[in-house]
Amino acid sequence: MREEEFVKRVFDEQFEETFGRDAMSKLVTKEYLLTKEEGGDLLAVLQAIQSIETVHIKSLVVAKAAQGKGLGSQLLLELEEVARQNGVTSITLSTKSYQAKEFYLKNGYQIYASLENVPMQGVTKYQFIKYL
Repeated sequence: MREEEFVKRVFDEQFEETFGRDAMSKLVTKEYLLTKEEGGDLLAVLQAIQSIETVHIKSLVVAKAAQGKGLGSQLLLELEEVARQNGVTSITLSTKSYQAKEFYLKNGYQIYASLENVPMQGVTKYQFIKYL
């Protein structure tokens, strides 16, 4: 798509001007898809994308019947290990007040920003980071 190519070209130019041509190889993104299954049933999924030295968790979901069994924490540990092997120095994510704030705090993630009434009144959106 023409618009996507334009955006990529402008961002690439900015990055190259700032960090030099040798650093351009760092712009290649890497996607992560980690799962937990039992008896052929999918119980938990973690989706993330690496950009430069940071991985951003797009989603981490655990089936309601499988929650509280440590599957989400196991997926986070697996991601952290593979991320370290790929030169990652931090992992980021966002969650909302009705989702998993306490879960991420328990797993060593820190809140670095929060927005009240986002995406709707009565909900707080939290931004988390964990340095590896």
